[in-house]
Amino acid sequence: MITILDCTRQDLSLLKYEFVSPITNIVQIAGFNTIVLPLATHERPSNLKGIILTGTSLMDDHYLSIGIPEWVLQWAGPVLGICAGMQLITITYGGRLVPSEAVGMTEIRCVNRDQIVDGKEQFTGWELHRSGVETSGNVTVLARSASGIQMIRTNDRPWYGVLFHPEVRNEWLITNFLNICSKQGQ
Repeated sequence: MITILDCTRQDLSLLKYEFVSPITNIVQIAGFNTIVLPLATHERPSNLKGIILTGTSLMDDHYLSIGIPEWVLQWAGPVLGICAGMQLITITYGGRLVPSEAVGMTEIRCVNRDQIVDGKEQFTGWELHRSGVETSGNVTVLARSASGIQMIRTNDRPWYGVLFHPEVRNEWLITNFLNICSKQGQ
């Protein structure tokens, strides 16, 4: 089971269509069962193989007041944070948000190898955010663009963050994350 934690404002259903549904479709097409829950969910679902923290719109920052749920913080398995999700992971790991508004395509260059990028050296990604990140020593930067950090991995567990939106143009990245989830517990 892949749990998709919806970081969008729950009272704005249009955001689910734009930021949650594409991820759900990618995961289900890959053959995984999914459950979509609000970010503020307090109980861990059963049969968990991985967690995806979604992005949200430019003007929606309510996820910052919620933070990552305690049950997720206790999870040692794979997590993929997309945009808002990456920002939450960065804060959790001692980093901080910095002003960096971006909308549109950007060239992304991989700076460290990892199975989630599957040997790619560079690719183009879709950005939609008001804040970039500065990381602490607890994460490894996997990719950058001209505007800053685009992808991270935590050093103590398979938690990934991407500032761009792979559900728009880079479905392969979500598929690679799902392959990591498939190996969970083997």
